Amino acid sequence: MTISFSGLGSGLDTSSWVEAYVSVKKQDLTKLQTQLTDTKSVKTTLGTTRSVVSSLRSSVEKFTDAKFGGTFDLFAKSTAKSSNEDVFTATAGSNAKKQNFDIYVDQIATYTKATSKQAASSVADDDTTLKSLGITSGNFTTYVNGIKHTINIESGDTVGNLKLELAEAGISMNITDDGVIRFTPLNEEDTIHVGSTTDSSNFVSLVGLESNEEGEYVSSNSIYKATIATKLTAEDSGFNQQIKAGTFRIGNAEFNINDNTTLSSLISAINDNDDAQAYAYWDDATGKLSITSKKEGASFINIEAGTSNFTDVMGLTESTWDEEGNAITSKMLTETQELGQNAILRINGTSIISTSNTVTSDVTRIEGVTINLKRANTEEDGATTLSVERDTSGLKDAVENFISSYNKFMEQINTVTANGAELHGESSLTSLRNSVRSLTSSSNSANGGAYRLLSEIGISTTKASSNNLASDTTELSFNEEKFLKALEENPDSVKAILAGENGIFSMIEDTVEQSLKAVTGFFDVKTTTLDTNIETYKSQLEKKFQKMEDAISKMQQNYSKFTGGV
Repeated sequence: MTISFSGLGSGLDTSSWVEAYVSVKKQDLTKLQTQLTDTKSVKTTLGTTRSVVSSLRSSVEKFTDAKFGGTFDLFAKSTAKSSNEDVFTATAGSNAKKQNFDIYVDQIATYTKATSKQAASSVADDDTTLKSLGITSGNFTTYVNGIKHTINIESGDTVGNLKLELAEAGISMNITDDGVIRFTPLNEEDTIHVGSTTDSSNFVSLVGLESNEEGEYVSSNSIYKATIATKLTAEDSGFNQQIKAGTFRIGNAEFNINDNTTLSSLISAINDNDDAQAYAYWDDATGKLSITSKKEGASFINIEAGTSNFTDVMGLTESTWDEEGNAITSKMLTETQELGQNAILRINGTSIISTSNTVTSDVTRIEGVTINLKRANTEEDGATTLSVERDTSGLKDAVENFISSYNKFMEQINTVTANGAELHGESSLTSLRNSVRSLTSSSNSANGGAYRLLSEIGISTTKASSNNLASDTTELSFNEEKFLKALEENPDSVKAILAGENGIFSMIEDTVEQSLKAVTGFFDVKTTTLDTNIETYKSQLEKKFQKMEDAISKMQQNYSKFTGGV
């Protein structure tokens, strides 16, 4: 091992008597450094062992936490299965009982939808810009008697500009009262066609121009002035009536409209508000506002005008106003709402009605089970079976986790306490190992159950084999089939022997917990001792280094005086 010293080396004459001094002192330093390194290594091994012991404790807690009940109790978990998950799925709570049901879904619940009584927006006119309608700049192609005409759309063009350009090509463009675009030939004898693969504007596709039997082109979509970017209270908003600032209500939520509120921001506010219990949508093609309930069932969406006439303009309410703009009377137009339908299902022949597709036990009377409807049964489906059973998967996984943790625990302690190992002679560890091992093979009759040994429920010591000839092997193995059978035949006894008040896992938890206790437990006590030793070794090393530096410095001074006096 190489040791370097601060403050040494700068021109020192390495005479043999200095080297001899350093050599003697170096032996003491090397011994201390070895002790420090060894102690740190022991602390690392102790930390690793503690982690393994903690993992064992965690593995048994999965069972012993059953005393807290609810989701902590693995023994109480159940599973609900549908024979046709296209029709419904199901979940089971801890209080669900093992049972089967025949379920037939006649109809699922749907959502109520309110839609503007008539278009709330004005139809586009000659002054309406094409850009505001979502029509992009570019060109599209028309053919009159096969002769090609390219119609150019530039930023800022209006509907009137487009009409003029089409007229020059021999086509008349008109907009009906309901916003439908109609292209007809100016000369009745002419034949017109619209659209080409070379078109760069989205005009034809956006409005959905299609030819009819009369040789005209008619849009499948209407064009309206108002868009989601429209400021609601602006004079040029494009709505049929001027919208004024103020409030209105949807569901239990109140919304405010000011001079900066756009249709887009208002829709977002509605959709993000849980109290509204609804989603809003603006349909450009119809110029109408739609509001859909977030709750299923045959219930109206509450819509109130408030101090703003917004819901009146949208055709969802009807109000009378005084000269100062205050509502005198107001009513919701129920005819604008298409009521959703309730869910109907039959459970073992008994008809059940639910306002939601999530049908809980208070409706079905199936304790602890929630049914989630997906669609109605068809004749081909027949009835769908709901099976409620004990959920053994969690218990099985927990047993496998325990056995893995137990085997690692035994292997770790055997390794670190063996002759010559870093924790050899630690009786607390070997005692802990022996106690845990003894508990796994002991007979437990304290709970009075049908099972007294872990081996009776599939948890047993691994038998000697060609790969493991030791008859006293500390490893445990798991017989899943035997465990599941025991759980099926007597689940209460399985729970008692594992996690009862005096169950085997409960006693293992208590035993392991003693070693992991803060301050007084073996691991904390041992760690404190090691930390103290480490600090002591560090301090001794620092002192010895300092003494050696001081001695060598003095030797240098004496040597300098000696050579200077020659």
